[in-house]
Amino acid sequence: MESTPVKNGSKRSFASAELTLTLIFLLFIGVFFVLLLVLPKHVGELSGRERTVLADYPVKASDFADGTFARDVIRGDFSENVDDFLESHFPGRQFFLALNSYAKRFTGQNATESITLGRGGRLFTAPAVFDEANITANVDKISAFAAENGLSVCMAIVPSAGSVYAEELPLVHGDYRDDDIIEFVQGSTDAVVPDILSCMRSYHGDANLYYRTDHHWTMSGAYECYLLLCSEMGLDPVDRDEFEANGYEFFGTSYSTSALFLTESDTLEIWEHPDYDNITVTVTSGAEETTHTGMFDYGKLTPKEYDKYAAYLYSNNGITVIDNPNGNGESVMVVKDSFGNSLVPLLALNYSRIIMLDLRYYGANHPLPSELVAEYDVTKLLVVFGVDTITSGYPINYLR
Repeated sequence: MESTPVKNGSKRSFASAELTLTLIFLLFIGVFFVLLLVLPKHVGELSGRERTVLADYPVKASDFADGTFARDVIRGDFSENVDDFLESHFPGRQFFLALNSYAKRFTGQNATESITLGRGGRLFTAPAVFDEANITANVDKISAFAAENGLSVCMAIVPSAGSVYAEELPLVHGDYRDDDIIEFVQGSTDAVVPDILSCMRSYHGDANLYYRTDHHWTMSGAYECYLLLCSEMGLDPVDRDEFEANGYEFFGTSYSTSALFLTESDTLEIWEHPDYDNITVTVTSGAEETTHTGMFDYGKLTPKEYDKYAAYLYSNNGITVIDNPNGNGESVMVVKDSFGNSLVPLLALNYSRIIMLDLRYYGANHPLPSELVAEYDVTKLLVVFGVDTITSGYPINYLR
């Protein structure tokens, strides 16, 4: 069979197309290289949308004088520093991150991401992993600490938005086993474990119980839990009408992580109460101790601040002591993750003193929790953990 010869004109067309593509590629690389050189760098600053600190220059003049450059080259750190710098300061970085995220969504890969986009623009975090060994270790440590210190204990396990708003999940999604996790905790301890999941699912009000752009509950969600805890812990709840709510535009951590930057903002609410003017909050961060009046850090609520959730109780700190001169005379210890930050201001209106511990920010310079129990004459222990915390390697060993 005779082959059909390729005409010279066709060869020239192929060569011309290849040359054109090569030139376009080189032009693309050249433009971005020039932009990388001339655009201002914001090294060390926080990238608001992504909430990451922008990488420093991979090499500085002082690195040559003190031998740092040679050491980094030998160790391979220099190439990693270059990669980090280029990743942080690549021109149009946020555009390309968003393009990648939306491309994954439209190609059906949404369900494999750590954040998935559901109905109504709600961003869901991936389901917590049901790890029986971690749950058992955490629950046993809490129970042992309570027994050793003569404390009654209540464990508030906060469900995820994926379990509460299951009807808003995308068609393809991970398996949210919050029911199983909470039931396992209930069967692993003699402590009171309120059924917060059923409480949230039975809510029929108009308010969102969880943020759309963040994994935390809203003040309305925290208040529903507060009412349940009051019934379990023998407290008289403060009526909702006694609070004044003020709203602030808010983009949460799910928004930052997902790069789905077309998602509409949330409204973060601060619930003020007249009695907060009499309550003092003393936070211990590292070796530094600071005392504030009131529940909220209003400096975190300015338009330039992205992490507005940090306004609740002055963000996460190893130890936070809250004193209410008009409380019920009792002292309670709260061991929590960040869900506790918006819940504890409600409980502060009931108790005379709350010693709040976040063991993720604990260190050797902090007193032992058992020493704090003795110092403040604590009689009750309240644990406030999200389902992902009770199933994880939370540094529970500090609880001793």
